[in-house]
Amino acid sequence: MTPLPVRYLMTAIVQIQDVENAMKALQELNLPVIHLSSTGGFLGRQNSTLLICLAEGQEGAAHSALSLSCRRRVEYVATPLEGAPFSLPLSTPVTVGGATIFKLAVERYEVI
Repeated sequence: MTPLPVRYLMTAIVQIQDVENAMKALQELNLPVIHLSSTGGFLGRQNSTLLICLAEGQEGAAHSALSLSCRRRVEYVATPLEGAPFSLPLSTPVTVGGATIFKLAVERYEVI
């Protein structure tokens, strides 16, 4: 079987809690996926970067798989109360999760 030509590289940044489900969903579509551990975001939490090779027409399936396997959640962060006479942190809800997706056109690639 001849592999389809790679047209796009999709980069998806997902929370560490969702990476196993996302990898499984993408592998069920027979999409080549590379998993890179990363840290970032304003909360400084551990996340994962997935590099996904796509042929023409596979973008929608990959996007749907990520949408179904990466969920948004609410976490609480401690923030200081402005003007308080003593340090009193407030719990502030922050929505995190889902997937941040970038799709890049592949002009050329080489296997060496």
